[in-house]
Amino acid sequence: MTTAKAPSNPRRAALIKLIQVARRDLGRLTGLDDLAYRDILRIVGKSESLAAMTVPNMELVLAHMKSKGFKVRPKAGDRPQTINPDASKVRALWLFLHALGEVRDPSEKALAAYVKRIAKVDDLRWASGDAVTALIETMKKWAMRRALPAAVAALRQEVIAAHRATPLSPAKADLAMQAQAYLNRGQGFDMHWWAWEALMGVLERPISANLAVLQPAGGNDGH
Repeated sequence: MTTAKAPSNPRRAALIKLIQVARRDLGRLTGLDDLAYRDILRIVGKSESLAAMTVPNMELVLAHMKSKGFKVRPKAGDRPQTINPDASKVRALWLFLHALGEVRDPSEKALAAYVKRIAKVDDLRWASGDAVTALIETMKKWAMRRALPAAVAALRQEVIAAHRATPLSPAKADLAMQAQAYLNRGQGFDMHWWAWEALMGVLERPISANLAVLQPAGGNDGH
């Protein structure tokens, strides 16, 4: 039987190369063997073959491998990354939109082009005040137009199916109830982010450390 390949995507080739590099690096660092690598593809990426894996699931595999110690080496000519809270949030939103399938190119170069279009500055390092607010709010609205509500709805259906197959543990059931509580409290970005985060936890899917700065102010107590 021939394994069907997933649809082509400009990001696919880069992800395949990164995952293969991660496999080699983790082999040296942690002793990752072929069996453990295949388990990662199957459990995290929902496919035993990179060729058949979807791009979002490949992103999850890469994030998982980063959580185990893999570090992406910067390429020559990459734009320097700005290190400040506002810039980190803008970048995290950009990466989140990519994970949701809305942004095709997650690179710093592509982000800079978006920043120039929205904030009218040539580099994120020069954006401040109203410009940064405009970037953050525009990207949140972009996520909420379609991608984030759809992602949360899809995760909820997966959790329901998983629970029907095997009842959730008390801890996971509590997370699932928290997700619903967030959505009951409102329909904005923050509540959807918290619901997405909780549902990812129920399904034991890794969340990139780069997205931690998206945690909304004021805590996430869903009760």
